[in-house]
Order: sequence, then structure tokens, then C-alpha cells
Amino acid sequence: MLKGIIKDRKTGEPIIGASIAVEKESIGAISDINGNFAINVSADKKIVVSYIGYESQVLDVLDKSFLEIYLSEDIKLIDEVVVVGYGSVSKKNLTTAIAQVKTDKISQAGTSHVNQLLMGRAAGLQATVNSMQPDGKVNISIRGGGNPIYVIDGIVMPNNALSGNCGQVGLPNNIDRNGIANLNPADVESVEILKDASAAIYGIGADNGVILITTKKGKEGAPNIVYDGSYSFVRNYPYLDVLNSKEYMELANVFNKENYLYNNKQYPYGTTPYDGKWKPQFTEADMQNATDTDWKDLVLRNGFLTKHNLTISGGHSKFKYYLGGSYLKQQGTVSRSGMTKYSVHGNLGLDLFPFLNLTSVFNANQNTYDNGIIGTDTGNQGDVAPSVLTSALLYPSYLPVKQDDGSYTIFRNIPNPKAMEDIVDYSKENGYSLNFSINAKLYKDILVFKGVYGMNQENVRRSTFIPSDVYFARMYKSRGNIYSQRRQTQTLEAMLSFSKYMFNFVQVDAMAGMGKYLESNEGYGISYEDTHDMINEHDISSAKGKIYPTSHTLKNEKRSQFFKLSFDVLDRYVISATLRRDGTDKFFPGKKYALFPSVSAAWKISNEKFLKDVFWINLLKLRASYGKTGQDNLGSSLYGVYEPSGFKVGFNDNGLFYVPCVSMGTNYPDVSWQKTIMKNIGLDFYLFKNRVSGSIDVFRNDVTSLLGYASTSPLAIYPTRPINGGHFYRQGWEIMLDTKNMVGDFNWNTQLTFSKTNSFWKERMPNYDYRSYQKRNKEPMNAYYYYKMTGIINADRSNMPESQKTLQAEAQFPGCPIIDDKNNDGKIDENDIYLKDNTPDIYIGFGNTFTYKNWEFSFFMYGQFGILKSNIAYRAALPGPLAVDYPENTNKYAYLLWNSQTNPNGTRPGLAVDRMGALPGGAGVNIDMENASFVRMRNITLSYNFRDKILGKLKKYVKGIKVYADVQNPFVISKFKGFDPEIYTGGGGANNASRGEYPQARTFTLGTNIVF
Repeated sequence: MLKGIIKDRKTGEPIIGASIAVEKESIGAISDINGNFAINVSADKKIVVSYIGYESQVLDVLDKSFLEIYLSEDIKLIDEVVVVGYGSVSKKNLTTAIAQVKTDKISQAGTSHVNQLLMGRAAGLQATVNSMQPDGKVNISIRGGGNPIYVIDGIVMPNNALSGNCGQVGLPNNIDRNGIANLNPADVESVEILKDASAAIYGIGADNGVILITTKKGKEGAPNIVYDGSYSFVRNYPYLDVLNSKEYMELANVFNKENYLYNNKQYPYGTTPYDGKWKPQFTEADMQNATDTDWKDLVLRNGFLTKHNLTISGGHSKFKYYLGGSYLKQQGTVSRSGMTKYSVHGNLGLDLFPFLNLTSVFNANQNTYDNGIIGTDTGNQGDVAPSVLTSALLYPSYLPVKQDDGSYTIFRNIPNPKAMEDIVDYSKENGYSLNFSINAKLYKDILVFKGVYGMNQENVRRSTFIPSDVYFARMYKSRGNIYSQRRQTQTLEAMLSFSKYMFNFVQVDAMAGMGKYLESNEGYGISYEDTHDMINEHDISSAKGKIYPTSHTLKNEKRSQFFKLSFDVLDRYVISATLRRDGTDKFFPGKKYALFPSVSAAWKISNEKFLKDVFWINLLKLRASYGKTGQDNLGSSLYGVYEPSGFKVGFNDNGLFYVPCVSMGTNYPDVSWQKTIMKNIGLDFYLFKNRVSGSIDVFRNDVTSLLGYASTSPLAIYPTRPINGGHFYRQGWEIMLDTKNMVGDFNWNTQLTFSKTNSFWKERMPNYDYRSYQKRNKEPMNAYYYYKMTGIINADRSNMPESQKTLQAEAQFPGCPIIDDKNNDGKIDENDIYLKDNTPDIYIGFGNTFTYKNWEFSFFMYGQFGILKSNIAYRAALPGPLAVDYPENTNKYAYLLWNSQTNPNGTRPGLAVDRMGALPGGAGVNIDMENASFVRMRNITLSYNFRDKILGKLKKYVKGIKVYADVQNPFVISKFKGFDPEIYTGGGGANNASRGEYPQARTFTLGTNIVF
């Protein structure tokens, strides 16, 4: 007698009424109300277990007396529903390029917002980390475009963060957070990426694609309570190695002497021998007696992240609910950085009558951020107002943190990194979104009316304060700023849809709708000076210095009408079309409205007679699409505006003051919409009983009538004016592949994504001033023009080619780069300039998931290849800054610099490079440009599910317990040195080298998921 129990693999619930049959025999049994069964079968037989809606299993009996069997839902991939603009469609009927990401298949350990889940997960979507600060920004680009628009549960949401500013305080640009960080990833069901003409239904702003986010809903059944909690240990990647005291003093002496030789034209920079008059800055005794301060260690630290989610969902035929709450706290890995987040999310659905459904979705959040002093300087202040990390990298190691009198040490005009910890910068953000919809069946399921109202409001209050005893921006002065801002968006839409299978061969779906969209934004800021450190923001009226008030208000309104129509003929040919008419208040009458059409079609080849009986093809579908989207965001008004001048004019012995208003622009009625035309051809395939599935796409997007600015005539009042002009296009290809390599007790699934996009100019903006060497036809938008360095001129100049001698004398000194004579004509000129399209050759994503009984192991990697990046680690170790008296500290890459004394075989140019002057045409040399290709291991996750017997007495209260361990960013494979190849390192700071960005980090997580 064989006994056993049959359960749902996902929920652990018993399956009632499952069929258990002996293979090729008539013996069978049915599972009871508890999922149990018993059947007489010999050890050499096999049993077949099946149930409607689940995948059947064939199992060997062998010598087993009890079997615990888990069945998985039989989800036909081709019948899965994909969310599209204003509706949904099954994958088999999809006519456009839409990628779907299911969040339940992605590790959420150590994450705080949705974009962190998307890296490498969808072909055509490039998601790269811009900042590792708490809630740090992940750049999202669809097919090489800019910021896409986000639609959450049908409502368009702002795609940028509301972070506030610090007014006159002058802190670095230290906030780089994500735009939809208020939505808890645990509340997200799926993410769809609209990459082609499918975006046209959203009109304005959809030229960069659309990301649709669908949150979780309640399902019919008993209450399902889920707790998910985790704790993460966060550790910085190895950061830039600065020089210790002895190393710093030695190199400072070397390059100070090199500077002496250069300035006095002594060998090797002239024919005069060294005169022996140079004196070292640091003596041998200085080096021996110097102590070491690890400034970097003072501002970097270990971090942590703890996260707790609790949800309850369920319902019955008339009412379904989902409620979730979350708490997250993170300590950043840079001093004085961190965040605390609370959020509540809900989705309620009520069938008030058989023909009337009401739905409400709401989200509320309260976030508090400690804004670490990181990022690039503002207002071109350079190193006198740097980030705390920049300061730590610049301070020489021999200096103590404090002087003998207890005050902080000050090096040159650079703030003390430890003292900067006393600077206060925090933000409080809260917001809520409400989404109400009504669905009324006017005639059965054929004619349905839907009305939607959505509102999203965000509020931020940011406070910054520099105490009087902190030296910053060349002064000791208390100063602060309070900034408050509110942003609100509202959506009102009404739609009428029609759906019917007609004439026994065609399914017709149609929709017509209209909408109104409002946006308002207002804020104020007050900067103040000379207030008591203990009072700071609490009583601004006590400030003795200047007060700088600012405020702003803006409003936008958009109105739209939109239409959809699709035909599915004979379950073989699908044709779909959309049309949107958008109107905006930014343009003049006659240009306010624009039409954005799209048309797409699909041919289900596998449903044709000649492929109908090919058993290994489940779906083979060819599709094509064409659509137009637009953009109205110029960044300024096209109407003549006046603004207060900022000063007062006194009359009557200053008894009466007037503030003059100044014209800031005139009317520009000729400016219109920027337009994007999207074209796509794709192939979808599902093979071998859906064990192999994927898609291949090729595309081209043409962006025309670009919104921009052009110079006006010399005597015009305004130096520039807005215009339409120019034309560029993006083209590329994508491949997405999912495979079920092994199915059974041991399961192995693989996901692969490949994407390639290039952008080219077809026509530049009017009055564009080409350089003589620039490519006129099909110039890459990411064109990098450069002279190629093939070596370094040695001390006796014996390796200097004749072509180098055609340059100015300053470019012929030892230590200068040897410039490649590209065309071998014996001279260096603009014909020797190289061109590289500095767009990645390819983006990839690669993941595997393995399951065996209660165990699950997965890993996911992503990366990019074929891109160069200026290595800021090198740019922060240049010879010029080292040559001055008592220089800033530098890093270990300074040992690669050429010098005539200790490193005549150096691989990086020496002191003379800073003084060699411009090369013909003004193009730079590819010094310090490095291959930034990388492959990053994003997540490695191991989990175990406790079920049934393992739970013991807990079974009465708990349906299942999952424990997991996860490592995020454990390693990256790259030839890029010093800094991480992915995160932003941009301009600003000394030598245009921003060394103060947030460092990359590893996250180690332990967590549990409990289902009650």
C-alpha cells in the first residue's frame, strides 16, 4: 500500500480531488479533503499524479511507502496576460515589443526601490547604478533613450525625485535618489516595459518608452498573512588607496624637483645640467617621524539595512483585498548617511452589483534621510567646498585630525573631513497616492465603461546647517537653509470599451477614452547666516547675517483623447491600432494639439496549417509595429514672461520702494512638438512544450523637430531663442531567451538577455558649429574624438618620432605622450584624430535558478561591453598637483607617472603633459581612458522551504517558512581600476575629477518569509 499527500508547490496547501493512477493500468485513487491518498501498487510501477490547472507528474514507486508530492500550476506561457497601455493582452496576441518582469522571481534582499530589481532583466532595458547612497538612483534607459515615464496601476507618476536644495549654503550635489522610491518593491506584482509603438498610446513624454508597474491584488480565498523580514550587512568595496605619509613625502619631493628642472630648463627639459640648488620639502627626518592618519577610514564605515514587510490578502467572490505595510532602516557606508522608511499600500476591489465593480488603490509613505556630504561641488567652488570623501582623499596622511589646541587641522583651503561630520543635512519626505476606478458593464461583457481618478502628492522638507566652528568654503561662519516643496499630480480619465467575438472568425476589441491631467509644484526656501549653533533652524529671526528668501510656483495641464482598435482574425492574424490626441498649455494656439498614431500586426505562423502539426512548436509569431510619440518639455516658457529683477528702486527719500520686473523672453508661436517615430520588427517563439521561449527584435527610432535653443542676432535683446530642428535616430537589436533545462524533482531554469543600441545624428541643430574633424554623415551621438597615445617621450628623446616634431615645442618635452601618426604622413594634424562610438557594444543579463525538493539556489549577472570611460582614479593622480609646494594627497596610481628621477619607464605622462598646450583641432589625448566593460554578479541566493512534517506542531499556525541567504554585488569582473566601472564618476572637484561619489558596496542578507 502506497500512501501520500499532494500539495500546491507555491502555497503548501493540500490539493483536494487530485488524480493518482498507476501508469498504463486502470488502478487509481483520489486525494481527500486533506490532500491524502492511498493506492495499491507494486514497487516496479509508476504513478501519474494530475489535477486540473496543474502540471502532471510521473513518479517511480520503488520501495517507498509514503510520498509527499508537490504540483506546480500549469501556466501556459502563451496564455499569460501582459499589461499594455489601457488594458491587457495574452502573450500569444501581443503585436508589439513589450518585456515583462515578474518580481516574485527576483531576489529583493537589500533593495529599497523597484528600479533596483530591473538590472539586466529585460532585453532593451539598460539599468545601471548611478549612486549607491540610500535609495540611490538607478539610471533606466529603454533602447538608449532618456528617462521613461512610469505608470503605476494606470496612473502616470513623476519619474524624478523631489529632493530639495540647500540654497546659499553651497554643499555638494549630494542627493541622487530614485524617482519612484516611495513604492515598496514587495507590493509590486509585475513590471512591463513598452519599448516600441506600444508606448504611443501615452503620447506626450512616451518617446523614451513607458514602464508599467502593476501592484498586487487580493485573490479569492481565506486570509493569507505573509511576513518577510531580513537583516543585511553592507560593506564597501575596496576604495581608492591613498598614499601614506612616507609615500606622500617621497613623491612630493620627486615632482617638486621635477618642476624645478622644468621651470629652469635643466636636463632633461633643457640642455643645462642640474645645478644642485633644489631643496626638498620633506627631509628624511620628516619621513621617519611622520605619523599616519587614515582620513578615508574616518568617513567610510560598515552599514546595515533591516527590512520588514507584513501583508494580508484574500477575499470572496464579491470583495477582495490586499493590505501591506513595511518598515526599512538603513545606515549608509559613508558617515552621516542613512534613511528610515515607512509605507502602507492597499488594493480593494468590490463587486457592488454583478454589473458594477469599484476598485481603490492607495499608497502612503514617510521617509527620513540623513544626506551624507558626498557628490560633486556646486557653483564651481572646487575643493574649498568638496564632499567629505573628496576631502578625505586630498588631506595628507601626516596631518593629525586635531591640532594641539583641540581645533580641527586645516590643510590649505580644504575643509577637514572629520569636522564635516558636524554639518547637518537631513530631509523629511512624505506622500500619498490615491487611485479610484469604477467599471460598469453597460451590456454584458461586451460594452464596459471605466472611470478613473488618481492623485499623487509628495512633500519634502530639507534642512541644512553648517556650524560656526566648521571651516567650509574658505570661512568659519554659521549658515543654513530650510527648503520646502510640494508636488501634486492628478489624473481624470473616462473610457468606453467594446469586446466581442464576431462572425465566428474575428475577435474585435475597441476602446475610446479621454483624460485630463493636472500638475502643480510649489516651494520656498530661506537661507540664513550668523545664527547661534544651538538655535540654527529653530529661530531664523535670531540670525544676525543676511536672509535669502526664494519661492516658486508652476502649473501644467494636459488634455487627451485616445483610441484603440484590434482584430484577431482566425486566431492567426492580429491587427491593432491606437491614436492619441494630446494638448498642452505650453504651445501657442494652432500648435497646442498633436496626434500620435500607431499600428501593429502579428502573424501567428504556428497556427497555419503547414505548421499546425509540428509538435515542438507551441507558438511562432512574427510581428511589426509603427508609431509616433512626442515631447513638449523644453524647460522654459514659449510665452513672453516677466520676472522680478531682484533689486529695489527707492523713491521719496527711500520712503517708497518699487521692484522692477524684467522681460525674460518674448513669444515664440512657431515652436512645436518634438516627435519620435518608432519602428520595430520582432519574432516570438515558444518551443518544446514551452520549455524554450523568447523573442528577437530589431528597431529604429527617429527623433525629429528637436526642441532646443539657437543663438539670435548680435543686436537682439535675448541671446538665445527656442527652436525646432535637428534629427537623430537610434537603432539596434535585442534577444531574450528563457529555458527550462530540467523539469521534475530537480528544476533548472535559465534567462538570457542581449541588447545593442546605437544613436546617430542625421541632421544637427541649426547654426551648429562643426569642428573640422567631425564626421558630417551618420556621426555617433556618443562620438569620442581623440589623439591616440602610443608611448611617452623618454629623457633623451631618442624614441620621439619625426611626426611629433611638427607639434609645438611644449609637446616635445620628455614625459609628453607620443601621438600616433594615424595616416603616416610624417606630421600630426587633425587627420590623425580617431573616432570611437562610445556606446556599449552590448548589454547582457544572465541568470539561473535551481530547485530541488525544498531547496532553491539562484544567481543573476549583468554587464556591458565595449565602452571607454575616463578613469577618475587616474585623473585624481596627476603630476601637476603633485609638483606644487606641500601638495594635496594622491593615490597609488601616481606611481605610474613618468619622471626622470625614479620612474623613467612610467606608463602615464609626466609633468610636461600639463603644459604641452592644445593639439591641432583641440581634440584631447586618450590618456587615462580605460575599458569600462564589466560583468557584475548581482545576486546569489540560497533558500530552504520548511513545510508539513518539518514544521511539526507549527503546522497548526503556519503554512510555510522560507529562510534565505543572499549576497548582492559580491564581485565584478572588469579591467577598470580604482573605481567601480558602473557607478557615476563625473566632473567637478580638482582637475575636473570627482572623487567624492558614493562607493560601491556588497550586501550580505539573512531573512525569512513566513506564510500564516
